[in-house]
Amino acid sequence: MGGEVHTFRLLLNAGQFVRAVFDQRGADIVLTLVGPDGEELTRVDSPVGEWGPEPLFFEAGKGGYYTIQVRTRREWAAPGRYEFSMTAQTPTPRDLSRFPAERTFAEATRLLSGGGPEALERGVEKYEQALALFRSLGDYRGEITTLVTIASVRQALGEGAQALLYYEDALALLRTTNDTAEEARAESAVALVYFSLGDRERALNDFRQALALFRAAGDSRTAAYTLDNVGHVFDSRGEERQALDSYQQALRLLRAVGDKRGEAVTLNDMGLVYDALGEKAKARQFFKESLSVFEEQGDCREIGPALSNLAADALESGDRQKALEYLNHALAVQHTAGDREGEAKTLNNLGFVYHSAGDDRRAFESFHRALALSRETGNRKGEGDTLSNMMFAWRSAGKTAPAIFYGKQAVTAYQEVRATIPPLDKEAQKSFLRPREAAYHTLADMLIEQGRLPEAQQVVGFLKDEEYFQFVRRDGGSSKTGAATLTPEEAVAGKRYEEIADQIATRGRRRAELLQKTTRTPDDDKQLALLDTELAAAGQAFQNFLDQLSTELGNTRQAARVEQVRESQGLMEDLRELGSGAVAIYTLVGEEKYRVILVTPDVQVAREYSISAADLNKKVAAFREALQNPSSDPRPLAQELYRVVVGPIAKDLEQAHAETLMWSLDGALRYVPVAALYDGEHYMVERYRDVVFTPASMARLKDEPTGRWRALGFGVSKSHGDFAALPSVPEELRGIIQDAGAAGGTVSADGVPGVLPGRIALDEAFNVESFKAGLRERFPLVHVASHFQFEPGNETDSYLLLGDGTRLSLAQIKIAQNLFGGVDLLTLSACNTATGGAGGDGKEVEGFGVLAQRQGAKAVVASLWPVADASTRLLMEEFYRIRNSQDGMLKAEALRQAQLELLRGGTGPSAGVPPGKGQGASANTARRGLSVESIAQPGGKVSYAHPYFWAPFILIGNWR
Repeated sequence: MGGEVHTFRLLLNAGQFVRAVFDQRGADIVLTLVGPDGEELTRVDSPVGEWGPEPLFFEAGKGGYYTIQVRTRREWAAPGRYEFSMTAQTPTPRDLSRFPAERTFAEATRLLSGGGPEALERGVEKYEQALALFRSLGDYRGEITTLVTIASVRQALGEGAQALLYYEDALALLRTTNDTAEEARAESAVALVYFSLGDRERALNDFRQALALFRAAGDSRTAAYTLDNVGHVFDSRGEERQALDSYQQALRLLRAVGDKRGEAVTLNDMGLVYDALGEKAKARQFFKESLSVFEEQGDCREIGPALSNLAADALESGDRQKALEYLNHALAVQHTAGDREGEAKTLNNLGFVYHSAGDDRRAFESFHRALALSRETGNRKGEGDTLSNMMFAWRSAGKTAPAIFYGKQAVTAYQEVRATIPPLDKEAQKSFLRPREAAYHTLADMLIEQGRLPEAQQVVGFLKDEEYFQFVRRDGGSSKTGAATLTPEEAVAGKRYEEIADQIATRGRRRAELLQKTTRTPDDDKQLALLDTELAAAGQAFQNFLDQLSTELGNTRQAARVEQVRESQGLMEDLRELGSGAVAIYTLVGEEKYRVILVTPDVQVAREYSISAADLNKKVAAFREALQNPSSDPRPLAQELYRVVVGPIAKDLEQAHAETLMWSLDGALRYVPVAALYDGEHYMVERYRDVVFTPASMARLKDEPTGRWRALGFGVSKSHGDFAALPSVPEELRGIIQDAGAAGGTVSADGVPGVLPGRIALDEAFNVESFKAGLRERFPLVHVASHFQFEPGNETDSYLLLGDGTRLSLAQIKIAQNLFGGVDLLTLSACNTATGGAGGDGKEVEGFGVLAQRQGAKAVVASLWPVADASTRLLMEEFYRIRNSQDGMLKAEALRQAQLELLRGGTGPSAGVPPGKGQGASANTARRGLSVESIAQPGGKVSYAHPYFWAPFILIGNWR
């Protein structure tokens, strides 16, 4: 019926009851009931797709002509069939007893029309009530219809396992009714669920059972479609020859019953299989046959895709001109048919072909038109595909900034589409993502080349099915959904993009609503004409904006650090006074070379390593990826990066008898925990104290620290909004701080008092007032266990989460006067406190440390990635215990030894061991409160030896 509207008029008396069941046979239909006065009474569209019942039950409230309109769900739907049965009669006692069940069923169907998961859930609740009523009446037909409908809704919600339970109940009843055709349809539905869950073997078995039943029922047409599904299963398993055999059987049946559309679709499927097999001539033959049948039927909606397949074949054969001919032919057909969604796809393909031919002017013209049409029709998938192609085109033109912008827009569109796919529909998730993974990886590669690792990590994270591990982490975890984060400059462009694109989308939706009307008034026609004019103008404005955007998003380069390095000569005397084997190391990441300058109390040495900035950034990204996966072995990558970063000065360090390495890191190297680099035998933490210093550190590098610390602790243990709870924080604070003012004092869970005297403010007691008041008391140590959100370039949106759920922004911290005055060490034992989001090129690693030092703090400890909650508690307790265990203990040495305790599996004292000499203690780790969040080892032991646990924390500033 493809696009037709069928009308049935019924003359009814008041009180008559109509029971109509429309059995969909390859046509997804919508039923509309109109009363005698022309008012729409109800609309029915059950979520059973193109196959299955659409029941319509109603009682005539008054006499007159009632109209049932039947149309396809989509105006441009391909031809299909339906059968129906209808009775209208004065209710019998039996009818009256069924009314409550049928009315409840009808109400459930109306609820579904609300759309969205909530409406579906409400509809299911109503269907469950109807199911109970049908069962109480012994009405098997009503029970079966309701079971199948609930199963369909559960499947739509992504609850495949639940859907199977209802289908199995329906099948059990159908097998008692000898309704072979209905049983076959249910078996086929079960097969589709198994296919969506990725169980291809079960899907194949159920399709075969359905096929046998359809053949027994004499339904050759539906048997053909089932064979087509069998072919899809074989194709998905890589068994192309078996797929072709199934398609061939389906083709014979479809030709026998005269189903031309089914014939054309199957021919196209066979062409795709031959194309995958590399048999291009056969593929071309089947594509052409498919196109010929579609053209014979005048099926304009299918002609476009068929021509696109031929265009792809021509392009692969090197015949661009033929590809352009096919696509321009498709474009003309789709435009005539009003298939705007199809036009958008073809324009996108045209843009791709023009770009491959080097004609970027026409390529971007086609892309821009495709974007406008996709936005008009609300096709986010199509919009994402075009944005992705624009990213590839700009990248090949050497324009990285606009390429990244369009790549982020594409990924955001894809993420929105993925969010609508039921999570348990594995096949749908995979089939959507598989051809688009290149867009995610390309965007991530460009961000890595620019040294923007947090953004790259976010994009790659979208591709992961699940976290590597199930620790309680001090972040909100990652998600398949969500938008790619924009820099401030990109956000401005993105806002304008959305504003202009939304104007097109709004007018497009209104135009579609008017076109869907069965009858239009003269005023409707005027509105349509006006909307067409406005859409043309909005589309032109959109294209003009896109043309300008590439010039507005200029490429940016990392600022040179030459001036900072020139000042290093003045540091030589400071290093002599600092002692403890202190040396300074300046790194410079150039376009084609990495340079490193070593400054000792006596000499300056400059070395270099030939590697491009892009390649170095890739090594950094790969290393960080390995570090954040505790099941990996990061040492090969750690050694590879060691050769680049430390290798050029390794012998110089030995000759200088270096013990404390003060790093001034450049670009993406700021994301590297130097302590986790590996020389082939040892991690750097086993040989050196590694600290970070900045220009803001210089004034206080030589300050003598306070002897024994008093500590001020602030913590957040509860969840707030998108921030997860941190259950180990209370124990962490109690293990560090003994608060004499607390009721009964404070001890950790194992009964051990805190390492340092001081005060704790947890959750609601941690607010702006208590934070500032506590800092005014000038505690030498301030320890904050919370979440920190850093947005480079935006001090208002960068903030520390307080315990009462409020936020203390960097802007507020910046305007405070000497906020951290008197603080020897500010520790942020939270997630990503040293890294940022969009626009981060490494500078933000030092950003908060610089700000805190400018506000009085001598040193800052922060983290380079989301940290594990339990191991962080252990590390921090050990850090402070060692620092407080002897006078003159260096902060850098205490942190190094605490890291070694985790690396070597010990938790006992190891104070006073020189760099590279200590082996740690062998105390029982269980007594320190290790939980199941740690990595299990053979023999039931637990270990925090992986650098994921001990390496993220870096010390910035005064390390004494």
